[in-house]
Amino acid sequence: MTRIPKYIIFVFFCLSVFQVQAQKIDEIIDSSILTFKEEDYKLVDSEIVGIASYYSQKFEGRKTASGAIFNHQKYTAASNNFPLGIYVRVTNPKNNQFVIVKINDRMAVSMSKKGRIVDLTRLAAKEIGIIEQGIGKVLVQKVEKLANK
Repeated sequence: MTRIPKYIIFVFFCLSVFQVQAQKIDEIIDSSILTFKEEDYKLVDSEIVGIASYYSQKFEGRKTASGAIFNHQKYTAASNNFPLGIYVRVTNPKNNQFVIVKINDRMAVSMSKKGRIVDLTRLAAKEIGIIEQGIGKVLVQKVEKLANK
């Protein structure tokens, strides 16, 4: 039977502790409610028009592409059109309701082929009024928080 050197066990232990700590920090950041006043942020780039949907309940508690744990009660979303870690404003043109979400996951390619550009949490979908229909037309635009706010 081969013995594993103690330093290798120590390295794996340290890596697992660091990963847990980093995940906790990410969860704290993701759990904050992102409610910016209109004057606290600026829109960047042009809008993308498409269809939004929201995650199935089966994804609750699973890891996202960014490594964060998925939670329907956070303001996050999946998209293949934006880089991970950025914030976007998702607007429902029917009622002009919008929400700011952090892109922390990727969508299945099959969803993109159906014209879907963003997959929201239930919380975000409810806020813009698409929870009843399950999907809805949206305008999505990258936002940046102003440095002096």
